[in-house]
Amino acid sequence: MVDLLKLRTSNNQIINSLLLHPDFIECKPINNYYTSLKNKNGFKIGLHFRKAIEKGFTIGYGYVDVLVSPHYHKNNYLHNGDDFTPLECIKSINEILDYLEIKKEERKELQVVNIEFGLNIIPNSDAQLIFDGLLLYKRSKFSIKYYDIETFKISEATKYKEIKAYLKGLQFLDYPAYNIDKNTLRFEVRSKESKKIKSLGIYTIYDLLKIETYEMLFKELLNEWDLVLLINLHIDKSQIKEKDIAFLDDCSSVEYWEDLMNSKHRNTYLINKKKYYKILLIKNNFHTEIKAKMTEKINNFFSVQIPHREPA
Repeated sequence: MVDLLKLRTSNNQIINSLLLHPDFIECKPINNYYTSLKNKNGFKIGLHFRKAIEKGFTIGYGYVDVLVSPHYHKNNYLHNGDDFTPLECIKSINEILDYLEIKKEERKELQVVNIEFGLNIIPNSDAQLIFDGLLLYKRSKFSIKYYDIETFKISEATKYKEIKAYLKGLQFLDYPAYNIDKNTLRFEVRSKESKKIKSLGIYTIYDLLKIETYEMLFKELLNEWDLVLLINLHIDKSQIKEKDIAFLDDCSSVEYWEDLMNSKHRNTYLINKKKYYKILLIKNNFHTEIKAKMTEKINNFFSVQIPHREPA
């Protein structure tokens, strides 16, 4: 579920407490930030203190950003390739806050300013083929961001939101002890916009200690998946009508879809996207398969009786 959080507070009591925490080391200052990182377990907790400057002199700190990774925390900071339920996420967050010695009554002071959340699924089809077929999010292309990391794709929809996909099974292929299925695929959303985060019912870390918040996150994940264009590069055409095969061949090119987006008729792209999925039928439609897997996983997470209560 939640993979990364950036929490911000200007509460002086929390800032001073974190400055004195013994398990962090000072790092090279970045502009007007003083940065420290946890000195063990893969540096998955970061503290970024924003200096308060007056007349050219540092007079203290205006706020601190706390970067945490709940899913990695669950797995001792080794990986995030397994299932991560809402209850496990709440447990991880509480453990991290306890470790940082942030008191329960102070936790509403930690504003959520950045969040990454997603799902790991094991599709029936080849995850590599699905990954290769991810072309667009809305009208923004998926691309390999880092030339040396071929298991990660990103679509930068805006400067405030990113849609990501990972071949988690291949990413951790050299670590069989982690017991991550080779065909594991991760779909993830990152939001850095305060307005969007608040629309999900998340204002402070306190909101992520409520089980009902995760229902909103899962709903958002499915909504974002609906905006993805995923094509099948190896279609079984045995049951496809002859008149539709040429259309499907055209659809395998991202340039074809870009031309549609540039059409003077703004709905041309969406009309052809619907047509493409309809022609594929169920067995060829990766997009439908992944959404069904995501929905099944979400339903499984909530299949047990979970008490709806305020966090302690």
